[in-house]
This record gives sequence, C-alpha cells and structure tokens, in this order.
Amino acid sequence: MDSAERKRKLIIGSALIATLIAVALVDEESEENVTGTVESVQSAKSPGDRAKNQENNSDYLDIGKLGQRKFNSSAGELFASTTWAPKQRPISLEEQAIKAAEIAKAAAPPPAPTAPPLQFKYAGKAIADNETWVFLSQSGENLIAKIGGKINDKYRLDSITDDKVTLTYLPLNIKQTLTITNKLAGNFQ
Repeated sequence: MDSAERKRKLIIGSALIATLIAVALVDEESEENVTGTVESVQSAKSPGDRAKNQENNSDYLDIGKLGQRKFNSSAGELFASTTWAPKQRPISLEEQAIKAAEIAKAAAPPPAPTAPPLQFKYAGKAIADNETWVFLSQSGENLIAKIGGKINDKYRLDSITDDKVTLTYLPLNIKQTLTITNKLAGNFQ
C-alpha cells in the first residue's frame, strides 16, 4: 500500500469512529429525556401536583382547560363526498328522446360508397377492322377508347350500343351508363 492510500483509509476510519461516538452520545441524551418525562408524568398524579409540574415545565398543556368540542348540526355531513362539477338539472323525456336519436344516428353505419357521376360527354364513335371506338370528352379533353379499354385508369369501357355506352367505375366495380342524346353527331364509318 502506498502512503496516499494509507492516509485516505486513516481519515475515513477516524471519521467513522467520530460518527459512532456522536451517535452513542445522542442516544444516551434521548434516553435520559424520555425517562425524565415518564418520571414527571408518573409523579404528577394529583391535580395539585399537575399544576405545580406545569409551572415547572412550560412544554405541557393541561387538557382539562381545552373543553369539549361542540358540533353544529347545520354544518352538514362531515365525511360527505364532494365534487367540483356543477349539479346537472333533470333531463325531460323530450330531451332524452332527442339525445337517444342523436346517439342512434351517430352509431348508424355510414352509407355504402357510390361511384361519382359520369363527367364524360359522348362525341361519337368509329368502326374500323371490326373494332368500335368511342370518342368522349371530359373537361375539354378528348378521349378515345375501345371495348375493354381503360379511361384515365378509373373507368373501363364495357359495351357500346346505338343509344348508350356502358362503363365500369374500377375502384368500386360499379357499372354506369352514359346515354347518347345526339345520334346524328359523330357516327364515323
């Protein structure tokens, strides 16, 4: 062991011994205080002795001078449950019915999804090599499709007749019909 380590252990050991001595002294003083208090209480059994003992020791209080506590009946229940929430007024039957209808409406399942209305306008059709092509316009954009072809990756052209064009809305697989109103316009052969 080097001298620095020896010195450190000596300081720690002496601090430990000083702490133990201080604890022993404090324990002896507290035991003396407790035994002195017990003796003074036992010796003061009569009221006259009590008064003399209280004059000698101002730390004690005569419980007889305190008196009895009197409870007031208007103070209410001592251990009643309290809350900070305001009291609710009674709800009428009409209000209950309205609230029940709102809850039922909120709990009802949402309506089934539907395809958006068709935004296409029929511009005409052409038949070439036994294939029928349909010309449609949407927001100023011209589209050309054949049976089985896709339009804007959302619609598929299913069939073409003289008075209607049948399309399928692909995200929901719902069939929609576009009626042809002007038969004279756009028949190209």
